[in-house]
Amino acid sequence: MTTSAPAGAPSRATRRLALLATGLALLTLAGWCGAWHWTLDLASHFRCYWLLFAVLMLAETLRRHGVRPAGRWPIACLTVALVGNAWAIAPCYLPVVEPAAPPAARPLAIVALNVWARNRRTERTLAYLREQAADVVVLLEVSAAWGATLEELADLYPHRLVEPRSDNFGIALLSRTPLLEGRVVEFGGTGLPNVVARVRHEGTEVTIVGSHPVPPGGGRRARARDAQLTAIGGFVAAAPGPCIVAGDLNATPWSHAFRRLLADGGLRDTAAGRGVQATWMARLWAPRIPIDHVLVTRGTAVVRRAVGRDVGSDHFPIEAEVVPQARE
Repeated sequence: MTTSAPAGAPSRATRRLALLATGLALLTLAGWCGAWHWTLDLASHFRCYWLLFAVLMLAETLRRHGVRPAGRWPIACLTVALVGNAWAIAPCYLPVVEPAAPPAARPLAIVALNVWARNRRTERTLAYLREQAADVVVLLEVSAAWGATLEELADLYPHRLVEPRSDNFGIALLSRTPLLEGRVVEFGGTGLPNVVARVRHEGTEVTIVGSHPVPPGGGRRARARDAQLTAIGGFVAAAPGPCIVAGDLNATPWSHAFRRLLADGGLRDTAAGRGVQATWMARLWAPRIPIDHVLVTRGTAVVRRAVGRDVGSDHFPIEAEVVPQARE
C-alpha cells in the first residue's frame, strides 16, 4: 500500500530545489564572513561557480514554478546568491582608470609562475620563460632540481636569488638587470621564505616581493597564510617608492585576507577590470580559481595583464607589464 503526499504539499523535487537554493544562499553569505572562521573564507574562493549555479537554478525554478508560492522561497534564495556573487565579482570587470604614465615609458614586464615541484616538463617552462624574456620572474615551488634547471637561463637572467626547498615552498627571483638589493626574508613568523629585491627601471627604484603562503586547508594553515599576507601588507606600506607583490598567494580576490592585503599595503590588483583570470587548477577544466597574483602600489600604471599558456605546471603563469611610479 502506498501513501501519497497531502494535497498541496510540495513535491520531493520542489523540496530538493528549495534545499539547494538555501545552501547556495548560505555559501554566498559565508564568503563575506571569512574573517570569522577559515571554513567561511573557503566559500569566497568559488564565487564564479556560485553565480553560475544561481543563474541555472533560477532559470529552472522559474520554468517549473514561475512565481507561484512553491517557487517563492527558492527564488528569494537564488536572488540573494545571484546578486551577492555578481556584486563581489563585478570589480573584476568594471573599467579601471589607470594612472597617467609618461608616453615613452617602457613597461616593466614581470612573470609569476608556480612551476610545481613535481613538474618534469622543465623544457616547456624554460622555453616559455625565454620566449617571454620578462624583466623579472618570480617562481614558486622551486626544488633543488628546479634550482639546477634554472641555471640554464643564466645567460638571459644573470641576476638570480634562488632558495630551493624539499617541500613546496622553495622560491626564486630572476632578473635581467642587476639587483640593487636581494634577500630572502620571513614574513609573519611562518618560517617560509619570501624574496625581496630592488631593481632600477627607467630610473625608478622598484621593490619586488615574491611570496607563496601555505594553502588555507585548516585553521592553523589559514592563520599562517593570513599572518604572512598581513606582514607583507605592512612591509609594503612602509617601503619607499613603488612596490610589486607577485606570487601564488593561495587567496582569491574575494578572500578577506586578500582584501586586507590590498588595504594594508595600499596595493591594487593588476587583474582589476580585466576579468576573472583563473590560474589554478591548470590540470582540470574546473574548478579553476585565481590564486596567483601580481599586485602594484597605487600610482603604478598597468599596461597589460594576462594568463600565460600551459607550461606543464598545475598553475598557469601570470604576465604583467606595469609602469612603476610614485604612489598616489
